Amino acid sequence: MLHPAGEVESVVSKQLRKVAKTVFNKDTSNVVYRVKTVNRQTNPRKLYVKGDGNIIEAELFPHITLSQKIVINEEDEGKIAEKLLEIVKSFKPFTLYSSEIGDYGEDFTIYLTFADNKEVERLFSDVNLRLKPFFDKAREKRDILHISLLYDDTGGENIEKARKVIKTNTLVNKELPISSLWLWRNKDGWKPFKEFEFKSS
Repeated sequence: MLHPAGEVESVVSKQLRKVAKTVFNKDTSNVVYRVKTVNRQTNPRKLYVKGDGNIIEAELFPHITLSQKIVINEEDEGKIAEKLLEIVKSFKPFTLYSSEIGDYGEDFTIYLTFADNKEVERLFSDVNLRLKPFFDKAREKRDILHISLLYDDTGGENIEKARKVIKTNTLVNKELPISSLWLWRNKDGWKPFKEFEFKSS
């Protein structure tokens, strides 16, 4: 994962807090996720949780996902850490720039996108190459480089409410300095676990 920093961290935090308060009356600067469980996946862009239609809600720290289909036992976390240490040794800090507000043309999410550059493309390639042995068989294609502002597939009403308070002009063309990778752990919910810093020079 990549975490918000610099200008992006400031503006995204304020925007997330406004969305959470307006739409859900929550006091948080995390991303609100609401997932309606289904018995089979019908939309590959949606988060799939098997169930009978009940709604699961969670709050996650804002982030950019580089890879999420990694399946390992807890005792093998050291192997992933070794691979990530190898990756960060070949990178210096670089900068991304926010570009636009997106939604996949659907009504279950809103996100802030970032323009690709050579360094982030190389980072994606390196992560995919070095972590390939740990990927789940159900691999996804690379997603748009983005930070979610809201995810709610229980109906379009909350997305429409969020659209009204999201200020595009305050979110785009902002700098996001990238100086590290984060490994997240799915234990009692997805949470940041360990940071791996790029070499400084």
